Amino acid sequence: MADEGSSKVKTRWSDSLRRYFLAGLLVFLPLAITLWFIGWVIDLLDSVLAVLPDALHPNSYLPFAIPKLGAVVTLLLILFLGVLTRGVATRRFLAAWDKVFVQIPIFRGVYTAVQKLVQTFLGQSQTNRQVVMIEYPRKGIYTVGFAMGRAWHELEKKNETPLVNVFVPTTPNPTSGFYLLVPTNEVAP
Repeated sequence: MADEGSSKVKTRWSDSLRRYFLAGLLVFLPLAITLWFIGWVIDLLDSVLAVLPDALHPNSYLPFAIPKLGAVVTLLLILFLGVLTRGVATRRFLAAWDKVFVQIPIFRGVYTAVQKLVQTFLGQSQTNRQVVMIEYPRKGIYTVGFAMGRAWHELEKKNETPLVNVFVPTTPNPTSGFYLLVPTNEVAP
């Protein structure tokens, strides 16, 4: 009888320990992954100066080394490019630049996919973004997704029908998912 009581206490104790561990993990993992990702991005930005020869690297002629100077320089470069894109001449240059990149066979697929993904999530127009319901993965089965505005005009030419960019998140990680092009008549807000 005493063995049954002690085994129940051990079971309850191990169940409690498991629950506490999982609860702590749910708090720790998002924080740890976020900090790791931010560190990775800063290191990536910092590596931009690594392509410069040592004679041109700012830390070689400054009286002391500045840690993460490349990240600061990269952020300033991004801001500078953002300011440049406001001008008409620069926009024409960027359009010509895009046409050149789209002509390169292997580069075209990666460049246009990344460009569209970045425009979808970081683009200026937030007006067409809404939660929608679509039939996916087959007719009769519905799922919820996020409409991210109209599809790129080149993609609509093939079917000659207006398309909507829809992001369908997956579980358990809603930051990953599927990017779908859905005809506008098949999307319900």
